[in-house]
Amino acid sequence: MLGRKRNKKYARPLLPAREWARVESYMVDDAGFGTDRFGTDADMLGMGYALGYWLHRHFFRVVSTGHDHVPKKGGGVVVGNHSGVLPFDAMMIATDVFRHTDPPRLMRYMVDYFVYRVPFLGVFFRSMGQMPGTRANFDGLIEEGHLIGIFPEGAEALGKTADKAYELYPFSPGHVELAARHGVPVIPFGLVGAEEQITMVANFEPLARLLRVPYFPITPTFPWLGPMGLLPKPVRYFITYGEPIHVDPAALTSMEAREREVARVRDAVLELLDEGQRTRKRYAEGKDE
Repeated sequence: MLGRKRNKKYARPLLPAREWARVESYMVDDAGFGTDRFGTDADMLGMGYALGYWLHRHFFRVVSTGHDHVPKKGGGVVVGNHSGVLPFDAMMIATDVFRHTDPPRLMRYMVDYFVYRVPFLGVFFRSMGQMPGTRANFDGLIEEGHLIGIFPEGAEALGKTADKAYELYPFSPGHVELAARHGVPVIPFGLVGAEEQITMVANFEPLARLLRVPYFPITPTFPWLGPMGLLPKPVRYFITYGEPIHVDPAALTSMEAREREVARVRDAVLELLDEGQRTRKRYAEGKDE
């Protein structure tokens, strides 16, 4: 077990006793360099969960349902919508899964390549158990029985403008192919709330191309207020997990079958988004508080 001394010093005071016990119970296998073979650092996980827990519990005040659909063990692909300019949605899904699974399960996202070109950011993501989105990384993680997070809309979906709220971009087929090849389920989710955390009014595409990033946001406060202009609003998140989808193996050999399975997953996410918006409406009316 790695990183426990520093975890106790820095992370433990930030977490309730029951949540600290979850951090303590999560094992990271030392591959000989103070991390597991994927670069995951237990120290960083403890600190990351402490921050994630605070945002989950107190800032975004996450309401989530359907945790029983997340496998208690073994591999799986967790798939849903992506939005919000900055990936707080990914952080809250990972925190929610860790908080509501027993034993706690670490979500490992397949991260877009551009992140690993940013100095220090790629190292930070890897230390938190997140990996570049390559087939080799996916295969290795699934073979060890991990949960993999994939946003089939791609990183571009983070840059949805306000007029496209809760519209889904086309899903890439990678999640279906990988799930079929390994015989693991796809667990769909819908997340409501991230669309409102930062209002993006335009994408400054020329600058995005120059910086080699998927989008450059223009918001009512950014870039006018500098980095402070990207602070999210404390909107409430609603996360709904759906029943696991077992992908037809024919998706590996038939384009028609592959497109059909991608549509199944996308339709499931759309239904979960609708359910999440109904739940948000009930909360707004004071019926579920």
